[in-house]
Amino acid sequence: MRYRTAIAIIGSTTSGKTKVAFELARRAGTGEVVNLDKMGCYKHFPISTGAADALSERDTKKHLYKILEPNQEIIPAETFIEMVRKECTQILSGGGWPIIEGGSTAYCPALLMANRQVEFCKPIIGLRPPPGFDLREKISERLAAAITHGLIDEIREGMSKYERVALLHDTPTIIQIIRYIEGRINLEEAREEIISYFLNYARKQTEILSLYPEIIWMEHEPRYLSQTVEKIKALASECA
Repeated sequence: MRYRTAIAIIGSTTSGKTKVAFELARRAGTGEVVNLDKMGCYKHFPISTGAADALSERDTKKHLYKILEPNQEIIPAETFIEMVRKECTQILSGGGWPIIEGGSTAYCPALLMANRQVEFCKPIIGLRPPPGFDLREKISERLAAAITHGLIDEIREGMSKYERVALLHDTPTIIQIIRYIEGRINLEEAREEIISYFLNYARKQTEILSLYPEIIWMEHEPRYLSQTVEKIKALASECA
C-alpha cells in the first residue's frame, strides 16, 4: 500500500510509542521512523537520553536521530518540525511511509500546530496506558535496565570528554547520576529523584497533549503490542 501522508505515534514517557512505531514500520514493509524527541537528536548518550531502544532497531530506516554533537544547542521547535516535514516528504516521494514518534513537550505541540496549517501527518495517534497501570513501577524498571546496560559508565565517560557541555548539566537522569558519581548523593537517592522527575514529566506530557482534539487516543499495554499495531494499521488505511 502506498501512503500519501505521514503518521505520528506520540505519548508520554513509558507509553510504548517507540516499540509501536518500529513494529508498525516492520509490518507495513515500507515504514521509516522519524524522530520527534529532543534528546534523541544527540550522539554519544543513547542510554542517558532514552534513545537506546530506537537506535537498537537495525532493520528499519531511521531519520533525525543522532544528528547533534553534545556541544551543540537543541534545535528550536519550529526549525525541527520543518526538518521533520522535509524528511517526510522525501520518504513519501521514495515510496516509503513516514512514521513520526516521540513525546517532547516542545516538539509535539509544534508538530500539531504546523500540521493544522498544512496537513502532512494523518492520523496522529496518542498512546496512553490503561486504567490501573503502575507508571512508577514501569519507570523504575526502565531505570534499572538502563543502569544494568551501562548508564553510569556512559555518563562517567561523557564527563571526561564533554566536561563543560550543557547537555550534561541540563538533562534529567544525567544530572542525578553525575551527582551520584561525584559523591553528593547515593545511588538510591539518585534513583528516587529520577523516578520522581519522570512521573511529573509524564503528567505534564499528558496535560499538554490533552489540549489537542485531533489526537486519536488508544490505550496500549506492551503485552498487546501486536493488537495495538494492527488497530493503527487499520486506522491508517482508512485515512489513506
